[in-house]
Order: sequence, then C-alpha cells, then structure tokens
Amino acid sequence: MAGIGVLALMICAAMLPFALLARLVRGGKSGLALSLMSIAGGIFVILIYASGRPFGVDPVRAISIAMLVFLPALLGGGAGALLGWMLRRRDDLRLR
Repeated sequence: MAGIGVLALMICAAMLPFALLARLVRGGKSGLALSLMSIAGGIFVILIYASGRPFGVDPVRAISIAMLVFLPALLGGGAGALLGWMLRRRDDLRLR
C-alpha cells in the first residue's frame, strides 16, 4: 500500500507543474515559466548537495524529497513547457 502512496505523490508532483507550465508557456509567459523551473531545479540541487554534506540535514530525507518530489516536478515541468511551446507555435501558424 505504501508503494501506491509513493506513486501517487510522484504523479501529483509531476502533473501540477506540467499543467501550470503548459498553461504559462502557451499564454506567452515564458519568463515566469523559466523562473519556476529554475526554482525547482535549485531546490533539487540543494537537496542533492545536502545529502552528501554533513551540515544538519538528514541525508536520507534530503535525497528522498529530491527524488520523490523535485525530480518528477522538473520532468513534468519540462514536458509541460515543451507542450505549451508546441501548442503556441501551432496557434501562431494558424493565425497567419
């Protein structure tokens, strides 16, 4: 049963940025989309760094959060941004 919970967490962590970034990029707000992606990427890198350095963060918890939440969020956000870009490009070609 715990495996289903982990899978649900990872799917939610990926689908929320996917939908948000697809909507932002399709709406022409690429700067905000890139800012959100860079924040998620920065948190991911900090957690990966924290898992290997002894400065007060539990390494197992840091790597778990990084791999279960922020890696799917980065992958989902990247896919959503790509989808938003393709939909915007299609809309722009139809207007010509």
